[in-house]
Amino acid sequence: MLNDRLSSFKVPLIILAAASGWAFVAHPLIGRVSLELEPEHRNLFRYLMDFTILLLGGWLLYQKIRRYAREVRKSRDEYRRLFDEIPVPMIIFDSRNFRFLAVNIAATCQYGYSREEFLQLKITDIRPPEEVPAFLAAVGQVPESYADAGRWLHRKKNGETFYVRVFSHHTLFEGVPVKQSAVIDVDLKVRTETALAEKTAELENVLESMTDAFYTVDNDWNFTYINKKYEQVQHRDRAQLLGKNVWDLFPYGKQLRYFREYDRALREQVSVHFEEFNTFNGMWVSASAYPIKNGLAIYFRDITEEKLMREKILRDGQSLRAIINNTRDLIWSVDRDLNIIAGNGAFWERVEQLTGKTQETVTNADFDDEILLPYQANYRRALQGEAFLIVREREIDGRKRFEELSFNPILNEQHEATGVTCFLRDITQHREHVEQIEKQNDKLREIAWLQSHQMRVPVANILGLAELYEQGYEAKDELIPMFSLEAKRLDAIIREITSKTGDIESN
Repeated sequence: MLNDRLSSFKVPLIILAAASGWAFVAHPLIGRVSLELEPEHRNLFRYLMDFTILLLGGWLLYQKIRRYAREVRKSRDEYRRLFDEIPVPMIIFDSRNFRFLAVNIAATCQYGYSREEFLQLKITDIRPPEEVPAFLAAVGQVPESYADAGRWLHRKKNGETFYVRVFSHHTLFEGVPVKQSAVIDVDLKVRTETALAEKTAELENVLESMTDAFYTVDNDWNFTYINKKYEQVQHRDRAQLLGKNVWDLFPYGKQLRYFREYDRALREQVSVHFEEFNTFNGMWVSASAYPIKNGLAIYFRDITEEKLMREKILRDGQSLRAIINNTRDLIWSVDRDLNIIAGNGAFWERVEQLTGKTQETVTNADFDDEILLPYQANYRRALQGEAFLIVREREIDGRKRFEELSFNPILNEQHEATGVTCFLRDITQHREHVEQIEKQNDKLREIAWLQSHQMRVPVANILGLAELYEQGYEAKDELIPMFSLEAKRLDAIIREITSKTGDIESN
């Protein structure tokens, strides 16, 4: 800066030195020299010396002006190059008619127009039509000095719109009042912020519509967010809670499991989940807490009805298991891979008898193929969606046994078989009882045949002999032996019927 100041005094000092030299040295010297000349030559000599001095001064002044002009051109070219090559789009437009007067390379790249095309346009031509009224209203309010003109929507040559941030300054360009503006592309930032705002709004909408109570706290346990469900559960408006300490508002929480678990989640930065009975409002709660930046996210829901239902299901399940395990029928189920997944007590007893393995250790490999393969064939048949029943006959300990097996597919909501439920029941006694009834029926049929066929003959004969006797048959003495014979035949048939009846009763 000191050099600049000295440089500005350089020309005046040179002129002052030349004038002083002329006044105190050259002029007296020329005066003495001119005295030695002839009188008619003295004025000519003085004129020549004055002209020489003027010529020398003019030449020096010309050189200085020339150098200054060169420096001005150089400075202007540097400023122009700086304007053209700065990597930020720059535009200069006439403040009166909005026509472009200059644009830099970055602006041509950003908008797609050439420099010549730009100079045929107005500032309003690079904006969507709907943005122009707002621009016209705002441009007159921009200060004459530097100003942040804000965010605007601009349009490229290809019609694509994008968001920019405009910084403007009023100045003169070639004697014309202009606005010089830096136009920064913030489209990605704006669209990212918009998408983020939409996602934030969507998240808030989800949090507001969720059926669980949700809230967040900072590291000092102050509420930072509360959803609608939390307001309903606590019967408090969020305006009364936000910014307040949760334990100051709900001190009873420190006496329950809430404080211990939430404090652990905050200190150790781990997620926690637990169930707790709130003795202050008689409600079972399922609570979860997750560490977030600068605090915790907590949600909970009322599971009182669910808890009661679970207890009922548990009791019902225990009762059902008691019923299943009290029967001697074998009940079990397999999955789609034909592996046993459940069974009652009687089933596991049979498994241990066959394999020597317990419920926890047995696998399909522990069964003999003679036993396993027929079962697996039936499992596959049931997995096709068919429910069926088979009866098989086996000899156990030298006695014939009959078993009834039922295979029923387990169907999901899409009616796809996900497994098979199986029942095995010993029906030997039932089968023997049926066979006994069938034998008795055979005996009864024989008795009925005897009664309807064998007894009819002697009875018919006796009736015929009785009719002859009543009609006064002459040889009545001959009828007596005949009566006796038919009576004996009838007695024999009755004895046979009595014997068969006795056999039925003995069975």
